[in-house]
Amino acid sequence: MDELRAFLFGATIAAAIGPIALLVIHTGMRDGLRAALAAACGVAAADFAYAVAAFAAGTGLAALIEGGRREFALAAGAVLLSVGVWLARGAMRSRGGAGRGGEPLRFGFAATFLLTLANPLTIVLFAGFSGQLALSASLPRALYFAAFIFAGSLPVQACYAFLGAFVREAALEPRVIRALNVASGAGVALFGLYGVVRAL
Repeated sequence: MDELRAFLFGATIAAAIGPIALLVIHTGMRDGLRAALAAACGVAAADFAYAVAAFAAGTGLAALIEGGRREFALAAGAVLLSVGVWLARGAMRSRGGAGRGGEPLRFGFAATFLLTLANPLTIVLFAGFSGQLALSASLPRALYFAAFIFAGSLPVQACYAFLGAFVREAALEPRVIRALNVASGAGVALFGLYGVVRAL
C-alpha cells in the first residue's frame, strides 16, 4: 500500500501544470518527441533524486532548506524567469514554425534535470510525504520508495512530451506553432516572476 501511495504521489506532483511541464511541452513543439521524452526523463529523474534525499535524510534536511526558503525561492524564480524570457524571445525570432534553428540550446535530459533541481524547496514536499511511508531512514528503503515516485512521475511527464510533439506534427501553420512556443516560454517566465514576487 505504501508503494501505491508513493506512485500516486509522484504522479500527483508531476500532474501539476507548472513551468517544468510547460518546458517539456515546449521541447516537444520545438524539437519533437525524442527530445521531449529525454526532457521528461530528466524531470522524473530529478523527482527521484529529491525523493531519495528526502526519504534518506528525513525532516532534518527539510528543516535546513526551510531555513533558507526565501533565498531558494528567489533563486529558483529568477532561473525560471530567465529561461522563460529566453525561450519566448527565441521563439519570436525563429523563422521555422516549430522553432528550428531559432534557439541554439536544447532542453534534453540534463537541462530539465538541472532546472527541476533548481527548486530545492521540492524536497520539503517529499520530506512531508515520507512521514506517511514505512521508512527506516536507510538508503535502500529510500531508493525503493523513490523508485515508485519516479514510476509515477515519468508517465505524466511523457504525456506532456507527447502533447508537445503532437502539436508539432499536427500540420498547424508555422505562425500558430511559433505563437504556441512564445506562449509556453512566456508561461515559464510568468511562473518564475510569480516565484520572485512571492519570495519578496
